[in-house]
Amino acid sequence: MEDISRTKNPTISVIVPVYKVEKYLAACVESILSQTYGDFELILVDDGSPDRCGELCDAYAGEDPRVRVIHQENRGLSGARNAGMDIARGEYITFVDSDDFILPQYLELLLEAAETVEADVSVCAPVEFTDAEEKIVAAPDARKAFSSFKFTGPEACVAIYNGSSRVPINAWGKLFRAALISGTRFPLGRLHEDQAFIPPVCYRAKTVAALDLSLYCYRVRDDSITRERFTLKRYDDLWAIDNCIAFFREKNEPEIVDAAEGKRKRLLATYAIYARRDGVEVPEEYRMGLLPALRYLRKHVSPMKYEYYLAQVSPKLARLFAYEQKLKRMLRREG
Repeated sequence: MEDISRTKNPTISVIVPVYKVEKYLAACVESILSQTYGDFELILVDDGSPDRCGELCDAYAGEDPRVRVIHQENRGLSGARNAGMDIARGEYITFVDSDDFILPQYLELLLEAAETVEADVSVCAPVEFTDAEEKIVAAPDARKAFSSFKFTGPEACVAIYNGSSRVPINAWGKLFRAALISGTRFPLGRLHEDQAFIPPVCYRAKTVAALDLSLYCYRVRDDSITRERFTLKRYDDLWAIDNCIAFFREKNEPEIVDAAEGKRKRLLATYAIYARRDGVEVPEEYRMGLLPALRYLRKHVSPMKYEYYLAQVSPKLARLFAYEQKLKRMLRREG
C-alpha cells in the first residue's frame, strides 16, 4: 500500500471521533488503514478521552503518515466531528464511529460510486453486529455483481424520512463531497445530531448514489446512548426534525415536509410508550396519549414491531396480540 505524504492533499478524509473506546479502537483504526484504496488521511479526534485512547492515537500517527491526531477537551460527538472537518483536506469526507469498523472495500467502492455517477453523496448499507459476532463479519464478494441506485437530493430526503434502508439517516456509512458540507456543522450539545445534519446536506446534493452492499459494520452495544433508560434528551430527535421541517417548508418542498411529519409522528408515538415505561414526564409540545400512540403504531409498523411496543406497555397485552396474530395465520392457511 502506498504512503500518502502529509504535504499532499488526499482524495478522502476519514474522520473518527474518539472517546472511551480503548477496547474497540484498534479494530476501527486497523480496518481503515487496511483499505484497498489508500489515498486518504485518517483524522483521529481524541475528544478528551480519560483512558489510553489519546496515547493509542499518537502511536498510530507515529506508525503511519496518513494518520493525523487532534487532542481536545471533551465536546461530544458533534464537537469532535466538527473539529475533524475543520482540518480535513480531502476532496471527499467520510465519518466512522470509533466503536465500529469498515470492510476493506468501503472507501474504494463508495468513491467509485460517487465518481461513476458524479454523486455528491454515496451511501452503503450497514451490517449490525455484537461483540460476540465481530470475528464473523465478512466482506462482500468483490466478484459478485451489485446494484446502485440514484436519487436526487429531494428524493433522498423523502427516502430518509420514510425509513428507506437505501438512505439511512446516519452520518456514518456515507462519502460526502467536501464542498457539499463545507460550512455545515453538527449541532453541539444535542443527541441525534445526524438527524439535524444529514437531511439538509442530502437536499443540497445534485445526486445521491446508494449501493446495495453492506460495507459499514455497526457495533450494537448494551451501553450505547440509544439503549439506555429513556430520558428527555431523546427529544433532541424531535428538535432536529422540527428544524428540518421548517427548513423544507422554507424551500417549498411539501413532499419532504409530509415525509418528515410522518417520521415525527412515529417518533412521538414511540417515545410516548418509552416515557410511560420509564416514568418520564414528557414536555407539553411532545405529548401524545398512550391509546393514540398505540393506534398510530398499529397502522404504521409491522406486527412484530407492534408486539414489541405492546410489551413495553404490558407483557400480557403483547401475549394476547401474539395469540391473535397466530390465530389469524391459522385461519388464513385453512381458508
